[in-house]
This record gives sequence, structure tokens and C-alpha cells, in this order.
Amino acid sequence: MGGSSVSDDWEFIANKTQTILIIGCIGEGKSATDNSILGRNAFQLRSGSGGVTRTCEIQRTQLKDRQILDVIDTPGFDFNVESEVVVNEIGKCIDLVDDGVHTVLFILSVQTSF
Repeated sequence: MGGSSVSDDWEFIANKTQTILIIGCIGEGKSATDNSILGRNAFQLRSGSGGVTRTCEIQRTQLKDRQILDVIDTPGFDFNVESEVVVNEIGKCIDLVDDGVHTVLFILSVQTSF
């Protein structure tokens, strides 16, 4: 009897929606990483160093193991310019997520210098 209770609880947790927040500098490949995680072209891409994403956007996918995954694409930071707008936008998006953010993935190119 106890074993089935643990098994049921584990299954419930495993099927809960997980949320990944992707952050990083402008032009580092956040949207491309998001698309790779989702397995489809959900977020707009453009080659070059300028940022495409202006506001946060959430896309959902269901993995092969039936796990539901929400991926949040965010505008990029530019350490040479005021980033308050970007921080505020990310804050608004986090507030919209029901269960909070489970993972924060910081995308950083090996060519980036701080």
C-alpha cells in the first residue's frame, strides 16, 4: 500500500509543467537555444549581432516522456546600455508563470567579454 502511494506521488511530480527561463546578452543565441529545446522554430531568428526579441514570450512543448515544458524567451542584455527595460520585462514575464521558474539558463558566447 505504501509503495503505490510513493509511485503515484512521483508520477504526479514528474508530469508537472516545468518552466525554463533563458537569459543572456544580445545576439548570443537565446532564441536559437529555445528553438532547439522546443524542437521547432517557435521563436524568430535573425543573423547578425542585433537583438530580435523585444518582449518575453512563452512557448510550450510536450516531451517524449509526456513532460510539459514551458520555455521563456527574453530580450537580451546589453552591458553598454541601460538594461532596466530588459530587467522589467523579464520580471513581468516571471509574474505570469503559474508555478514559477524551475530553471534559469544563462546563454553566453565564448567570444563575449564583460
